[in-house]
Amino acid sequence: MSAFQAISARSRDVQRPPWSNEASIRAECTSCGDCLRACPEAILIPGPARTPSVDFSRGECTFCGACAEACHEGVFAPTDMQPWDLVAQIGPSCLLASHVSCRLCTDFCETDALRFDLRAGGVGALRVEAEACTGCGACVSTCPVAALTLTSDPNPARQTAKEPVA
Repeated sequence: MSAFQAISARSRDVQRPPWSNEASIRAECTSCGDCLRACPEAILIPGPARTPSVDFSRGECTFCGACAEACHEGVFAPTDMQPWDLVAQIGPSCLLASHVSCRLCTDFCETDALRFDLRAGGVGALRVEAEACTGCGACVSTCPVAALTLTSDPNPARQTAKEPVA
């Protein structure tokens, strides 16, 4: 496997910073690290070829735009656009699935995108309101069993609606 093939394979599993994507990183990024140093949450880390990637285990993205502002290479789209199409996804290891009461992720979700539903019986269930989820990652780092991940929104209408953020 060539070095480029290895980087390409690793890049598929990498989450890029808000207002950027794999194509903009490959076309414009010089791996200077300015965006990594600018991130006040310290969630940007060197990824493949030392290009920026997001590590949600370190915390959440506040969408402050510091990464985009620090970049002088044209990697980032304007910060008044939708930052990305990520939404939280609940995995089978969620403690509620094992009838263990836990609502830690809902405590950290500022947009109330994670909803606790007692109608499910027992200790309840958790559901994601995709329309409310910003994909910030606050829930990811707080989950004690790593049951939450961020994935691209499966709703094509939401993915293509790249309207300015209010």
